[in-house]
Amino acid sequence: MIQQAELVGDWGNVNGAKVHVSAGHNFSASGISHAVPDYECPTEIAGTWRFWAQDGPPTSFVALDSATEGESFVVSVNADSSAGWCDLQGQVQRDDQGFSICLVLDLDQSCTADELLRKDSTQPR
Repeated sequence: MIQQAELVGDWGNVNGAKVHVSAGHNFSASGISHAVPDYECPTEIAGTWRFWAQDGPPTSFVALDSATEGESFVVSVNADSSAGWCDLQGQVQRDDQGFSICLVLDLDQSCTADELLRKDSTQPR
């Protein structure tokens, strides 16, 4: 589980993907194909993000603006309708290096170590 304050900031990976997550629920990215290889939309994207949160029964999850923590989130991309389905899912993971984000088209997918996004302080310079 990650708190919103921990998610907010700049993230990147060794392949050159860069992501910015704002407290105001805005999301922007460049080089996104370096984090999601099968992504067929523009490599520079902008949109909004929301945590998936339980709403009602234990198996009922919805994307809520009011949620302040979560294990996963959805990115709704502002894209031209001709670009197709561009929205992404984000899975938050924690290991001995701290939090990482795995961006995927479907939450059943996973990332390689090189595709994982880490906070700005862990990115190579």
